Amino acid sequence: MYLTKEEERILSGEYGPEYQKAMKALVKLGEAMGAERLINIVHAHISGISYRNIGDAGLEFIEELSKVKVKVFSTCNPAGFDLEFWKPLNIPREFFVKQLRIINALSKMGVKTACTCTPYYVREPSFGEHLAWGESSAVLYANTVYGARTNREGGPSSLFAALIGKTPYMGMHLSENRKPRVIVDVEVSVEEQAYASTLGFIIGDLAKDRIPYVKTKSSLNGKLDLVKAMCAGVGTSSPLPMCIVENVSPEAENVDLSYVEERIHVEKYDLEKYFAKYSYRGDFDVVFLGCPHLSLDEVVSVWKFVSKEKTKAKYPVFLAISRHMYPKIPRNVLEEFMKRGIRVLRDTCLVVAPLNKMRISTVATNSIKHAYYLENIHGVKVRLCKTLECLKLALGADS
Repeated sequence: MYLTKEEERILSGEYGPEYQKAMKALVKLGEAMGAERLINIVHAHISGISYRNIGDAGLEFIEELSKVKVKVFSTCNPAGFDLEFWKPLNIPREFFVKQLRIINALSKMGVKTACTCTPYYVREPSFGEHLAWGESSAVLYANTVYGARTNREGGPSSLFAALIGKTPYMGMHLSENRKPRVIVDVEVSVEEQAYASTLGFIIGDLAKDRIPYVKTKSSLNGKLDLVKAMCAGVGTSSPLPMCIVENVSPEAENVDLSYVEERIHVEKYDLEKYFAKYSYRGDFDVVFLGCPHLSLDEVVSVWKFVSKEKTKAKYPVFLAISRHMYPKIPRNVLEEFMKRGIRVLRDTCLVVAPLNKMRISTVATNSIKHAYYLENIHGVKVRLCKTLECLKLALGADS
């Protein structure tokens, strides 16, 4: 792989062992994937930072690299708990201390520790710019909605890219790899997050590794919260890094359909069978909304519904949001949530939390990504339902 003189100096160790280690890993990755060179990036998003996921080995790895600084704007994925609300969640002190060490090491490196799966709310990508993002839902959103260019990076590769400010020129960074190979005709109106995320799951399952061109019965133009939910679903069931969505994606305007090899239809029945799969009907330890982390509009929508109700939630309700977004929530909204027994969590997601220590074994959610990983990773019993149905469950309005 071609390297500039500066890149060769980094590789030789002239700038220290930490940068050398990062460059060696990027070069090895690039060579394995046939990349001709490295390219500059403007934003790295580091995944895999929860202590539950990476353990002591990951903690030591990040602390070893924290002697040096990142070269580009960098953010990171959710941690194992809300950093200011850990005791009420029954987080063990040892878990808390080690998670904090991870956050502190990243902060020392210059990473903006917003701890979110929605880095596009922290810094909006621009069309055509190169990123190195971990977190599948964010990668899909960046490529699909903004027309930015990023592969689905792993935790280590996204961290190495942050340190060097470069990534191998391969995959989604190349125009020829961004052409759709399957058309998906959506024959059902998608007007709600649970349906949008389930639609995404189906698209990913059917498209496999082929970039889909998605045509919907009702336009998703201007409905970015639904597109976000759909992207999360796609990333859960497939290795796909992007979709091209009609009336949404910048690349949909002049899309090249000459490589399309199959046309797929998605009906209402296809969505409903997944609701039947995740249909637990007992009591719930938590009702959770915010996978991916909620936008301000989504938070306000929840507030509008609960403010009309007179009852307090009979189950704990968690709304997950980034620390960056939290200050934008009006005070009266937060006060109303507190009165109703609704907690806005920052920094975290139940998928990367120590649920066994938190005594959480049953969850209602509007996200198929959340349902899928809670069941498969944690063995949690899950009910997948629409946002308002989740809230009605929590407020005792569901039969």
